[in-house]
Amino acid sequence: MNNYQVAIFDFDGTICDSELAITNDIKKTFQYYNKEVPSDTHIRTVMENGVGMIDTLKMLNPSLMAIGESEINQWLDTYRKISKKTPRPLYNQAEEVIKELKKEGIKTIIASNNTEANIKRTLQDADIDSSIELILGISDEYPLKPNPDIFNHHILPKYANVPLKEFIMIGDTSTDIQFAQNIGIDSCWVRYGIGHEEDCQALGPNYTVGNITDVLPILIGTKSHISR
Repeated sequence: MNNYQVAIFDFDGTICDSELAITNDIKKTFQYYNKEVPSDTHIRTVMENGVGMIDTLKMLNPSLMAIGESEINQWLDTYRKISKKTPRPLYNQAEEVIKELKKEGIKTIIASNNTEANIKRTLQDADIDSSIELILGISDEYPLKPNPDIFNHHILPKYANVPLKEFIMIGDTSTDIQFAQNIGIDSCWVRYGIGHEEDCQALGPNYTVGNITDVLPILIGTKSHISR
């Protein structure tokens, strides 16, 4: 019997090795508007928070805090148009992990602050889209993680017969760990991603792994040898 029935994965920094792509797309967006381009270090520091792109852009340039909603949405649209042209590779062995979970009967969900279009395109390119039960990206229908609404209204009703103890959230930022804690489910922090280690460890995730393949024994094998 599997240790968990439903695995909820973050996308960027967890399944997808997208840090470089996001960094370059942000720079191109600032260049498009003839604004000072933030440094790689500044971008990474902001990305460590796991917030959505609108908040990311505002944090990188505080002057954007004062502009209207329609203007910041134009920035977001520009970023998205740029990002559509940028390949986003999966981490090594991510495909094998997702396929193995499907083989073992574990329901795999992606809950991300990225767009569903970007996620689907990457998964289709890797030919693992059919192994994912549900993709939940940024939407006007629900607030971003760590707000639990996306779980309560879009995941839990689909798996109403699954006890909370058999759900697990796997992600790389403090946002993902907080999301799990707000729901009341276990969390697994992947230290190879974008998140800030001290912030993530301070939240006390149930598990910490250094490679995506390390999630397999947590989900389908013994949990005893995985660091907590």
